[in-house]
Amino acid sequence: MKNVKDTTVLAVLSFYATSTASTSAEGVTPEPYRFKATEQAQGLGDRQVDWIDSLFTIAYHKGAACGVYDFHKNMSSEGRVFMHHDADVMLLPRENVLNIRTELGVLRAGPREMVLLPRGIKFTVDKVEDGRARGYFLENYGAPFKIPDLGPIGITSGLAHPRHFRAPTASAVEGEDDQQRQLELISKFNGSMYLSRLNKTPYDVVGWFGNYYPTVYDLGLFMAINTVTYDHPDPSIGVVLQSPSLSYAPGTANIDFVIFPPRWLTSENTFRPPWFHRNVMSEFMGLLYGGYDAKQGFEPGCSSIHNKLSPHGPDRATAVGSSNDGQPERYHGTLAFMWESDQAWIPTEQALGVLKDDTYIDCWVGDGGDEQWERFDPTRVPVHPDRLAFDPNQV
Repeated sequence: MKNVKDTTVLAVLSFYATSTASTSAEGVTPEPYRFKATEQAQGLGDRQVDWIDSLFTIAYHKGAACGVYDFHKNMSSEGRVFMHHDADVMLLPRENVLNIRTELGVLRAGPREMVLLPRGIKFTVDKVEDGRARGYFLENYGAPFKIPDLGPIGITSGLAHPRHFRAPTASAVEGEDDQQRQLELISKFNGSMYLSRLNKTPYDVVGWFGNYYPTVYDLGLFMAINTVTYDHPDPSIGVVLQSPSLSYAPGTANIDFVIFPPRWLTSENTFRPPWFHRNVMSEFMGLLYGGYDAKQGFEPGCSSIHNKLSPHGPDRATAVGSSNDGQPERYHGTLAFMWESDQAWIPTEQALGVLKDDTYIDCWVGDGGDEQWERFDPTRVPVHPDRLAFDPNQV
């Protein structure tokens, strides 16, 4: 199907062809960034470290920082405990199951699940299965996460249900040796790391109550909302949790945690992959498993950054090869996510030096863009929505 939106790829290439290649004072340009998975980078995918030592920050701003973890050792075997004074920690496992002991009990989470650890809660991260444990992490320095306002969707259903967030049951360690074991407490305070010694375990809570606790959410329980007629809804329909913006500007957030879960695509007269677009929010994107329908070469463990008002969208192959015969399609076997922010994501020097994919811009390059003009039909008139409506004469 021809689609007038396809021509926007020319604007994408034109924008980046004329933008400067120099780096700003904050280490970020308006260009798109893509970063490889740790296993694709020499020296990162085979380090014999635990979770805390494996953290690799890819990007940050004043309200958050995010990156990947890739570890082989358990923190418990090293006698280590971590506490974050500054931020809530979100974990998205990609490979292996995590066993996370917290002061309030034990949580287990595997791929397709999200872990949220509030600031001030001590915890230890172990892996359950043999092999390496890999995934993504986020430090939220802003307002605490909450379920987004649902507006006309309604508060009784839609998106993430409060009842699906699992809380731990109090589980104090047993045995005098474990209770009196010498431990290392690693604390992050005001951006710096501190080390102290503990003469007894912090995991001695036998009961608790309240509404401030770590939690696990199964992303497979997310109730996806989408169009059943035509066009694309805003990606905000995929928000699981939101850290509100300090500016309180409508349609923005410090962090929107967005997922693209398995779902049906039923829109008619529509280019179904994500369109070429520009946002007022900045996107950090990752892939937990499967493939991504708008990009070839974006594999599990990879990351990308498209900062606010920088054009981006499907790669050339997706734009040229996509068609829509009007039949419903099942989008399955994959789970991508975004951390969207009203602030620009600033790549770290280590990410630019070790993980950056310098060929990313090439995914939009064709043979002069002529095939896009060939697909553009200035005389084509979209089907009027009324013609897509229910026709009782066809029953």
